[in-house]
Amino acid sequence: MRKNYFLLLLLSLSSASVFAQSPVQVVDDFLNQTQRKGTINSQFDYTVVTENVVGNNVGDYVKIQQTINGIPVYGTSGTFHVQQGKVINHNENFVNAIVDNTLTVTPKLTIDQAVLGLAKSLGKQYIEIDPKNITAEFKKSAKTYEDKEYVAFLKDSPSFLNYYNDNGTIKLAWVTLAEIKNNDHIDKLERVYETIIDANTGQLLAKKSIINSCNFDATASKQNVYHNNPEDFKWIEKAYATYSPSEESSLLADAPLNATYRVIPATQQSPLKSDFKLLTNTYDPVASKEGWHKLIPEAAARNSSLTKYHTVGNNMQVGYDKDGEFSDIVFGIFQLLIAAGDQFVKNEAYGGEKLLFDFPTPGNSMSYDPLSYTEAASTQMFYSMNSIHDILHYHGFNPKAGSFQMNDGDKSRVIGFSTSGLGKTNTVTNNAVMAYAPILGKNPVTMFFTFDTLAEGAGILEIKDGDLKGIYKGATGNNAGFVFGKSTPVSAEMVLINDNTGTDSQDGCESVVNGDQLNGKFALVNRGSCSFGVKVDNIKAYNPAGILVINNVVGDFVGSMDISNPDLTIPVGGISKDLGDKIKTAISKNEKIVGTMPSSNFKYRVRDSDFDSQVLLHEYTHAVSNRLSAGLISGEEGMGEGWSDYVALNLTQQAYHTAKDLINMGEYAFDGAGLRELPYTTDMKANPHTYDKLKEIGAGENKQHPTGYVWALMLWEMHWKLINKYGFNPDFKSNTGGNNMALDLVLEGIKMQKANPGFVDGRDGILMADVVLNKGENQCLIWEAFAKRGLGYSADQGDPLLRSDGKEAFDLPPTCARLGTDDLEANTVSIYPNPVKDLVYINSKDNVEKYEIIDVTGRVINSGSLKKDGQVSSVSTDSLSAGLYILKLYTDKEVVTKKIIKK
Repeated sequence: MRKNYFLLLLLSLSSASVFAQSPVQVVDDFLNQTQRKGTINSQFDYTVVTENVVGNNVGDYVKIQQTINGIPVYGTSGTFHVQQGKVINHNENFVNAIVDNTLTVTPKLTIDQAVLGLAKSLGKQYIEIDPKNITAEFKKSAKTYEDKEYVAFLKDSPSFLNYYNDNGTIKLAWVTLAEIKNNDHIDKLERVYETIIDANTGQLLAKKSIINSCNFDATASKQNVYHNNPEDFKWIEKAYATYSPSEESSLLADAPLNATYRVIPATQQSPLKSDFKLLTNTYDPVASKEGWHKLIPEAAARNSSLTKYHTVGNNMQVGYDKDGEFSDIVFGIFQLLIAAGDQFVKNEAYGGEKLLFDFPTPGNSMSYDPLSYTEAASTQMFYSMNSIHDILHYHGFNPKAGSFQMNDGDKSRVIGFSTSGLGKTNTVTNNAVMAYAPILGKNPVTMFFTFDTLAEGAGILEIKDGDLKGIYKGATGNNAGFVFGKSTPVSAEMVLINDNTGTDSQDGCESVVNGDQLNGKFALVNRGSCSFGVKVDNIKAYNPAGILVINNVVGDFVGSMDISNPDLTIPVGGISKDLGDKIKTAISKNEKIVGTMPSSNFKYRVRDSDFDSQVLLHEYTHAVSNRLSAGLISGEEGMGEGWSDYVALNLTQQAYHTAKDLINMGEYAFDGAGLRELPYTTDMKANPHTYDKLKEIGAGENKQHPTGYVWALMLWEMHWKLINKYGFNPDFKSNTGGNNMALDLVLEGIKMQKANPGFVDGRDGILMADVVLNKGENQCLIWEAFAKRGLGYSADQGDPLLRSDGKEAFDLPPTCARLGTDDLEANTVSIYPNPVKDLVYINSKDNVEKYEIIDVTGRVINSGSLKKDGQVSSVSTDSLSAGLYILKLYTDKEVVTKKIIKK
């Protein structure tokens, strides 16, 4: 077995002597034993990806990747948890391939040739982009590709050779970033992929989007409920606010620069819950040893006027996107350029030599001109994301786990854009984006946009006569050629389109057959399965006065629609299913329905999402979960959006919150409402959703947000059960208190779960994290939390790559179903001692033929026949780690189960 150690093997348990094996050596011995048993083939090789201490030095975890001929095997991962010199838990998805001379080690195609071959094989144009040469001439020529399909590649982009398991055939492949544009793509904000290309043929083997586009399509109403008065709980915050780690570091002669920021505190939800405050000594000297402000050489080389007194440092760099310049480049030219965000970031906020970032703020106003507060928005993002970086350091996301630091950890920093201004050609709103590809080592790039909601009484559609007379709210198209609130309202009669194809002949996903009826009319089209841009393309040629998209689910249709036609000069709006059905009924009765888009009193309420801590936390966590999982979190049942929601909920919780409070995500960004279908709460009457909600969501793309919402709802149940047991601790850097313990379990669970997990895998990762961090103290509590929402002991996730094939269950494992006594069955059999150290003895009048030892996840981890001495038999527990187990005994009369506790 050959090993390639990427990292120095420095970690071991703190109590071990200098002669003890390192965790990696323990894993290596374990793999050698596994090879001898034939579980993996004798030619298995690997490389160490990462190694880290678990919790407060309670153990170690080692993550490895399989290699063949010294080349990594794409998507393979093995995670091993080491305690006291033993591997106590592991999971992996290695390829059991036989290495022979038929496996190519040298590619026939260079990376450039491979991407060109990919474009040809897909029938698309090939474009190579130099991110250092984005001139006005380039931008002008790039407009010619707006309606074309292409494959774009960044010059000198990081690319690596991997082997890829293509349905059992091992192929040499290039892994790189590429933008693959299809004109019918459902979400044009997610077309940059980590792309796996056959290195010999140029064929596409697989692709995975690197962009988390949180284009919020809110359906939650304004139903936040808080059961306690915040003023009654301020004493708790004061009791914990006695020490700031930065106070100590500020006394050092060579201490990093300390700054002062006028901001919303990072652990407060938004200006709705807190005033802007002037904060000093905010960085943590342990988590950010070099402080937050530092002139990084890479940044200085691109901008000679940049200084350490700007919003730039070892952890991140933030600038504001003046006039939407960068968003125009990304969403109006080539989205791939988001991966080169560090080339474009500028307009960083400047605090002067005193590092005083005290800029005018919008206060608690919910409607203002974001362009008046660009420096405040950049300052907020820089402060908040650095704060998140420092907090998560204490919960397992530190340099050895790959945290984002240029001079340590992942050797990268987060690049942030406060996109306060609307682009001239692409008015992206109601969105926040995180782009990150862990395997390719690029800096995570995040962008925050303005959020707009309709003012009270305003609507995107007004019907002035008849039974449907009224003003109706809805969604708006993001085409810059017609700007709601600025362009002159348009009136026209409404006509249903007909494409005479597919299961829905009115969804506009195919060529329209009644185009002659649309001239000068409002074209009504069902939402359907294709993108808004496809519908608009199929309708606009017939010169409609406007386009109205009818929602396909019950509830308001709000937010903005990405219609991929920035120059379109007609209004495009979205209305509710209820209103759409009524209009269809009227038209079927030959009634003439005339509408005006928008209403004469139309007005937006506009805010900057940089001031919403939950949105900031949500996006940052996308990069964290990708990093901790090595990017192996694909599949329809992926939990990325859920982890992001949960971390945002956890770190903005206050002492006055209760389990049954109704808490919306993004309450500030969405004008007091929320970004999820229902608020987060443990109250089943207020939010009854369970695991089977995934079946209702159904299969298909762009459903990751409602999927993640269900996962976060389960985590919120666990969160509150732990608080009920251990209390709430407002010191978010602590590892005590139920809220902090829950965050530890969630982040460690990501490390411990299987590659590309489903909900059951995620649950089991958390259960194992509790065994490692807390000696299994909270197993039944965790089971109860998940079982309440349908992820109980008998739940079956099916294929994690599929969303709707799971089966919910509300039961508990035998270990938790009857814990009143040590004996879970009648006393025909007795065991001792319990708790047990090395051997458990069994006294039975009946003949015990065999035994099984079952862990908390229901896996049989040991079994065999019994050695008997009279009526007494014994079972070795030497190989078990500390925790709770079931000993299942098969007698000649019955099956008996016993709870055993291993010390």
